[in-house]
Amino acid sequence: MNRVRILATILVVLSSAFVSVAAQPELPPMTGEAIMNKVDENTSITTMAYAGTMSIDMGHRTLVKQMRVISRGSQQSFVEFYNPEDRGVRYLKVDKDLWMYFPSEQETIKISGHLLKEGMMGSDVSYEDALESGALSDKYDITVLGSETLDGRPCYVLDLQAKVRTVNYERQKYWVDGERFVVLKAEMYAKSGRLLKESRALSVQRFGSRWFATEVRMEDKLKKGGGTVFTMSDLRFDIALPDDAFSLRRLSR
Repeated sequence: MNRVRILATILVVLSSAFVSVAAQPELPPMTGEAIMNKVDENTSITTMAYAGTMSIDMGHRTLVKQMRVISRGSQQSFVEFYNPEDRGVRYLKVDKDLWMYFPSEQETIKISGHLLKEGMMGSDVSYEDALESGALSDKYDITVLGSETLDGRPCYVLDLQAKVRTVNYERQKYWVDGERFVVLKAEMYAKSGRLLKESRALSVQRFGSRWFATEVRMEDKLKKGGGTVFTMSDLRFDIALPDDAFSLRRLSR
């Protein structure tokens, strides 16, 4: 009888411990749109400049791409690569248009159609990913599924279902840091329900009143390899830019 009681006590203790570990973190109740508005406040910029590195795990080797980037809002970006293999290759994004300049041929091409689904410079980030802009609440119905702890951080878990056709992914799932309002993890799905891509924020830093993910790993689940780690350094916000910073003339000169 004593053995039965001891066993029962052990089971109760173990059960309590399990519940404690699995318990959801307590976060203030918020709507999905309100959470994403907080995320947008962190990521919205006037102008920005930074040095970037893409480390692309190809499975059998790793490619490292280095670049300098300037941006105005989410609509305009200018990227120039300076690693030896790609020195002088440039990208220009203006709204929904994207051009690429090849210095060896002194040729500029517009990336469109099926090319938009290709990985930028062989990475796990597609060209259409790079063109994504605008408020997600305008494109997706956002539902709060609950809360979870991810990497020691309390997160809101959001389900995003497309409500317009002009989106890259039919459904997405976000884990949003409930205190810093940074997306720590995202899953992107096809209409069939198949997982296409996954991103994880590896490093988050504070700049004034905003929190910013400065190192992100993106993995294309449909290709071989270990994903792409994108790192930002020397970030500068609200900088002055020349009038022709995002022009085709500057792209090819």
